[in-house]
Amino acid sequence: MESPASFFSARRLFLAGAIGLTLWLGATFLWHVTYRQGISLAVILFLDQDFPALIMPLLLLALAAPFAEGRGVILPRPTARIVVPLIVLMGLAAWAGHYALFQDYAISRDEEVARFAAAYMREGLFARPIPIEWEPYRRAIMPEFFSPFGAADYWTAAYLPVNSAIQALFWQLGDPNMAGPVLLITGLFALWRVALHLMPDRPDAVWVTVLLGCSSSQLWITAMTPYAMTGHFALNMVWLALVLRGGVLGHVSAGIVALVAAGLHQWHFPPIFIAPFILWMLLARRWTVAAFHALTLVAIVIVWAKIWPAFLLDMLGAPADVRPSAGVADKVGSLFQRLGDRWQPLVNLSRFVAWNNILMVPLAALGIAAMRWKRAIRGQEIALPLALGCLAGCALALAQGYGWGFRYAHGYIGPFCLLAGLGWARFRPRDALRPLIIGLFITGLASIFLVWRTHAFVAPYAASHRLIDSSQADVVLVDPRGGLYVTDLVRGRNGVPGKPMVMNLGMLTLDQVDELCHNYVVELFDRAEFRPLGVPLARWNLGRMDALRAHMKEEGCDKPVQPPLPETFEDALQAADNAM
Repeated sequence: MESPASFFSARRLFLAGAIGLTLWLGATFLWHVTYRQGISLAVILFLDQDFPALIMPLLLLALAAPFAEGRGVILPRPTARIVVPLIVLMGLAAWAGHYALFQDYAISRDEEVARFAAAYMREGLFARPIPIEWEPYRRAIMPEFFSPFGAADYWTAAYLPVNSAIQALFWQLGDPNMAGPVLLITGLFALWRVALHLMPDRPDAVWVTVLLGCSSSQLWITAMTPYAMTGHFALNMVWLALVLRGGVLGHVSAGIVALVAAGLHQWHFPPIFIAPFILWMLLARRWTVAAFHALTLVAIVIVWAKIWPAFLLDMLGAPADVRPSAGVADKVGSLFQRLGDRWQPLVNLSRFVAWNNILMVPLAALGIAAMRWKRAIRGQEIALPLALGCLAGCALALAQGYGWGFRYAHGYIGPFCLLAGLGWARFRPRDALRPLIIGLFITGLASIFLVWRTHAFVAPYAASHRLIDSSQADVVLVDPRGGLYVTDLVRGRNGVPGKPMVMNLGMLTLDQVDELCHNYVVELFDRAEFRPLGVPLARWNLGRMDALRAHMKEEGCDKPVQPPLPETFEDALQAADNAM
């Protein structure tokens, strides 16, 4: 692709991006904060992380506009010798970040359940049998996100198994926390290969695509966690690389990848990504290939929505405790219900913009503008399915709870980067990379801030978990009142429930509390412990738990969690912060 005779200037790109994104950010603040259309966890994180991470970069983007045009630096061709070490470095940084940034802690219930499943898979199990003595307390120990199949006798993750199986494999190899970084490396490598395929004679556009992906805080930080979304990013890009490779081998391999991706955690994610490409194939009159990939979508539903639940039913037994929701109708109905009552495009997409390169969305818009529509309706423009996929990822802006950026659009970061590269190749002169370098610098400043705020948010929960885990009691009862999402601290050690057995006090009856207090050594973890550690305040109350606590006090069963006594004089000095 030759450099265009007339191009979209970097000054206009910067100003259009700054103005458009500032208007979106302002609308988000007005709707979710000023007029308070529901204060969710996403809004809390938006105020703490995303709003300040966007407002200053947008100002810098506008201020840099007069200086944006020019060559900047001259980058070598994006060969494997240069790109592969860069991608591997990103993976190693994500692996180190799990320990340095997240302190080897998975903050959300989603992540904990994925690690819980990896732990029993590592032992060769399809579910963890519930010890008989703990069966009456099973829901207090596993409060949510459990499979209903055999739930009276087994703890099983509600999610599909592939993400946890990948973690279990890396656990066998030494460290389950390598799973995310390796998937990140895989996805970035596939993104680079796709960019080379689509823009073989525009190495600068390939660099734009790769560096937008490598500078994504959302990709990098999410890869530090057990979330399945890194897998979706990686397998989406591998699928696309195989489809573009073509041939029987390429398409059959892509079908296998799609089937595996659908089993990561929820089967509906890959069909939403793949459907626009089937349309693209149909427009190009590639009937056989389109039919094959349509049959792949049918196979996804058969395997993961029909065969897998039937397998669990046969292996574990009839549903218990909750209504099963693994059917196709349930999944589709749940999706539309969430679109009706939990659709938050403003805040979620603001989070998405904040956690990716500041130029990604403006350049992706250029990629859509670069599309030649007559060619597109004949299936000759790859930008069409890429754009439709990005639109779907943005339109399905469902409430996500935790997430670093907008994780439900995670699988579309690759298409956004590819659209940005295509837009660059169409509207920018060859090798005029100064705007990219400026964008990387501004994004780097925002990333430093986001890393700091992520650590500050996770640290109190990680410290709370360590305190609970250090208890010598048989049972620790968590009273979550007064703390934001403190119930997520109800978990075992490395995905395995054990001593101490941690339970949600709010899910126990008075008789159960009496039995625990009479038969076990019980300690209590409540706001007196977690508030000094910095867990954010949540102002809510529950009268029934007041009665439980009063009864526990009468019975002398409200001893707080205490860290173990120091074993040596040096340990005592360290515990006292060297006060002596």
